Amino acid sequence: MITTNDLQLVSHIVAEGSLTRAAGKMYLTQSALSHQLKDLEKRTGLPMFERVNKKLLLTAAGRRVMESATNILPQLTRLQEDIQAYRKGKLQTLRISTECYTCYHWLPRVITELKSKHPHVEISIVAAATQKPLSYLLNGELDVAIVSDNAAPAGVYTHTLFHDEVVVVLPHNHPFVGHKKSLTAEDFATEHLLSYDVAEEAGTHNMMRDFFRESRPKAITRLQLTEAIVEMIRAGMGIGIFATWAIAPYLQHRDLITLPLQTPMRKRTWRAACLDKNNPLIRQFVEHIRQYFKAADQKQSK
Repeated sequence: MITTNDLQLVSHIVAEGSLTRAAGKMYLTQSALSHQLKDLEKRTGLPMFERVNKKLLLTAAGRRVMESATNILPQLTRLQEDIQAYRKGKLQTLRISTECYTCYHWLPRVITELKSKHPHVEISIVAAATQKPLSYLLNGELDVAIVSDNAAPAGVYTHTLFHDEVVVVLPHNHPFVGHKKSLTAEDFATEHLLSYDVAEEAGTHNMMRDFFRESRPKAITRLQLTEAIVEMIRAGMGIGIFATWAIAPYLQHRDLITLPLQTPMRKRTWRAACLDKNNPLIRQFVEHIRQYFKAADQKQSK
């Protein structure tokens, strides 16, 4: 078995270039360090170094040990520093995910603002949890899940963040424009719907599944990128369904038109789900998101 002491041993010998200097760095006698090296070689059954012109050169096995030492030792040092910081109350972590990838275009801005005020906080986005954020939360792999589900599982607390609306996006010359004020599911029977991939946009997909339960679009093409869907709509290849905040940046040139859906499901409430409702860091994160969307709403209303 290779130990951290073995990694430190090989690392110091490589760094110092001699057993004598490495022994000094490790506060050992040269004899004690030589004994430890021989013990490592005996346990592995392989030499770690070979002497060439009075120089110590790593063998293939030694290079492999050194490679691991380079990766592992800094992480152990960081771990020890973090543990000390935790003991002193100087380090906090926040693991975040959302139920849809399009949320990630605004989330980094909120995180950056939070980090500027709390530099001691470690914040990470767990993208792997996007498809099942509540499951990850309940498994202890997330601290906050940003979801639009109304029903929270038992033991999960939620903080309301913002409200949005899902709208239909059409090219400005579409026949519906100027003739319809809103669209029903039946209106899509003649339309090619350009939609997010199911795994990419779980929140919107759930709404669309219920909306189209009785009447389906003529055709559906699923894509993963907002930009790709928008460009296809502009080219007259179909129409799309987006959250208002997701499509807002693409409406500046006025070549796209939005129409509401005729369903109460078009309006959604986004929430931050967590297990620790009293965590002050989560409350601050929630407040940053609320302020972000409040400012965005004020900007759009001007």
